[in-house]
Amino acid sequence: MSPEFRELLSLHVGNAFAKQVAFADVLEERNWGISLSQGRATFGDDLAFAIQLIGTEADGDSSWLWAWANEQSNIPESLLRACMQMKTLGEQTGVPELRERSCSQEDADGHMMALIASGLNPDCCYYRGAYEGGALYFLVCDAPNVVTQQVAPERAITVLTEVISQFDVDHRQMAHSFLETQGFDVTEGTLAFVAKRADGSIEIRFDSAGRIVKIEGSVAAAKPKQ
Repeated sequence: MSPEFRELLSLHVGNAFAKQVAFADVLEERNWGISLSQGRATFGDDLAFAIQLIGTEADGDSSWLWAWANEQSNIPESLLRACMQMKTLGEQTGVPELRERSCSQEDADGHMMALIASGLNPDCCYYRGAYEGGALYFLVCDAPNVVTQQVAPERAITVLTEVISQFDVDHRQMAHSFLETQGFDVTEGTLAFVAKRADGSIEIRFDSAGRIVKIEGSVAAAKPKQ
C-alpha cells in the first residue's frame, strides 16, 4: 500500500464503513443480482438500486482490476463514472493504486477501493457480489436514508473500533475525519481529543505513535416529553 493510498483510505474509511454496517442491516440475508443494461442491482424481491461499477477481484492471481480497464465486458460508460472519478483522482494526486489498471490485492483489495469510492460519494454505499473465481464490487446509489444518516454515538464507537482492527490506517486522521463527517465538534490535544454532538460525546486517547489506545463515550439524556 502506497503512503498516498493509505492517507486516502484513512480519510474515507470511517464514514464508508459506517454506511456498510447500516446497509448490512437493511439487506439481511437477501440474495443479489445486477442488470448492466438497466444499470441496477436487485436484492431479494423487494429492493432495487441504481449502481456504479468499481471493479473486480480475481481469486486465481489475487488481483484487482478496475471496471474502466475491463474492456472485454463492454460495460456501458454510464456505469463507469464513479471508477473514472477514482482514476482521475489517482492521476491528479499520484496515487498509483487508483491510476493503474490493476494491482495485487496484497497492496489494495476491493474493500479498500470500494470504501474510498463510497467515501467520495456520500449518497452511496457498496456491495461485494461474490461469484465463482472472484467478486464484483459496485456502488449502490441513492441508498436509503437509514444507511447514509449520521450514526448514534455508540455506533460511532463501534465503527472506530472495527476500522482500526481491520485496516492499516492513520488512527488520528481516520478518527478525526470520521467524527467531523458525522457532525461532531472535535477538540484535539496532544494525546487525546474529545468529540461532542448534541446527542453525546466521545473521548479518544492515543499513544505516542498516534495509535488509539482507549475510546470512551457518553450519550446525552433524552429530553422529557412536554
